[in-house]
Amino acid sequence: MIKEKSIFAFLEDMKPLKILLIDDDLASQFVIAKNLHNLGDRLDICSSSDEAIKRVESYNYDLILVDLNLPVVNGFELSKSLKLTSEFNNSFPRIIGLTGLDHPLLPTLVTYSDIDDYVVRSTDYSDLKNKIVNHCYLNLN
Repeated sequence: MIKEKSIFAFLEDMKPLKILLIDDDLASQFVIAKNLHNLGDRLDICSSSDEAIKRVESYNYDLILVDLNLPVVNGFELSKSLKLTSEFNNSFPRIIGLTGLDHPLLPTLVTYSDIDDYVVRSTDYSDLKNKIVNHCYLNLN
């Protein structure tokens, strides 16, 4: 019998990702980290926009996951700051927004922002995993 290898295991062997997760909800941080355990050699987590900017200034990430409903600064505004900060480091991470509710205007907002894509939160996060594969592996390699 031939043993089939999952695409995520194959991609993990190919190139480990450096991921930054920005989310103010601890339960959400845990669920996302648990679902992404097989992607990336490094998953950094922070809960504020100030902390996120500091991390992007000091480290180059392949992917940034940002909660679009952060307090004080929303995810759309934060994404613009993160893109500018990462460009100073010659780093061009992909940014995927995370939201709890789907809205008809969300695709339009994403189109006119510095967010590359978005995901509506779920329990299995297979949509997020597929978008990570598309944005970080297939489009860049």
